[in-house]
Amino acid sequence: MDFLFTLQVNDEVEVVGVVRLTEPRKPFVPQNNVERNSWHYRDLEAMSSVTGAEPIFIDSDLASTIPGGPIGGQTRVTLRNEHMQYIMAWYGLCTATSYMWYIKFIKKIKL
Repeated sequence: MDFLFTLQVNDEVEVVGVVRLTEPRKPFVPQNNVERNSWHYRDLEAMSSVTGAEPIFIDSDLASTIPGGPIGGQTRVTLRNEHMQYIMAWYGLCTATSYMWYIKFIKKIKL
C-alpha cells in the first residue's frame, strides 16, 4: 500500500478479493503523507479524495492482476504454528497443579 495509481480499463474485468474497511492509525505508525502519495495505513477517505474514486478498497487475489495495472495477491497471511508451545505450557500447568493437589490432599502436607 505504498502507492496509488489511476488506470482506465476499457474492457470488462472481474475482480475477486476482500473489501477492506478504513483502519485506525496504530501507535508508532507514521502518518500518511498525502503529498508524496505514501500510505502506511488504510484511510479510505483520504485515498478517495486524492484519486477522485469511491472510498472502496478491494484487496484482490493474484488471479485479479491486470497487466499494467493493479497487482493482486499482495496481502500475505501467515499463521504461526505454536502448538508445541501451547502443549508444553498447558501440560506443565496441569502437572504442577496435580502435584500441588497430591501434596495437599493425599500427603496432607500444608503448603
